[in-house]
Amino acid sequence: MAVDVNSLANIGERSASDILELLARPFLPEAIQTRKIGGREVAYVAINSVVARLNKAAGSWDWRIVSVDTAPMALVRKGELVDVMVTTVVGELSIPNLGVRQGIGTAVCEGNEDSAKSAASDALKKAASLFGTPLDGG
Repeated sequence: MAVDVNSLANIGERSASDILELLARPFLPEAIQTRKIGGREVAYVAINSVVARLNKAAGSWDWRIVSVDTAPMALVRKGELVDVMVTTVVGELSIPNLGVRQGIGTAVCEGNEDSAKSAASDALKKAASLFGTPLDGG
């Protein structure tokens, strides 16, 4: 049975199964974005949509960065194996009455982009997916 978020009186009184069902719902089409990775279009959901979903479904949740590391990693670029610096973030998402899930995110250090921020966002999205939140829209 589908749970209507508007019919639930108090977010703090939701059952674990209601929260899990709300987290697992497909995202609306406008929340789904695409980018090219390896020459193909890949669908994804931006971090702001995942955070909004956590807020709406669970209300109370906690995110903790466990570790941040930057190290060289061999990647294939344009058919060649090259060493690039990659930031890896491990974080823990805790939702009351549902437990803790750990996510790992990575980001290549290049340009002016903040790789730690990108990797942390990736880790949070991956941890949320372990509670059922779809990362590609649904």
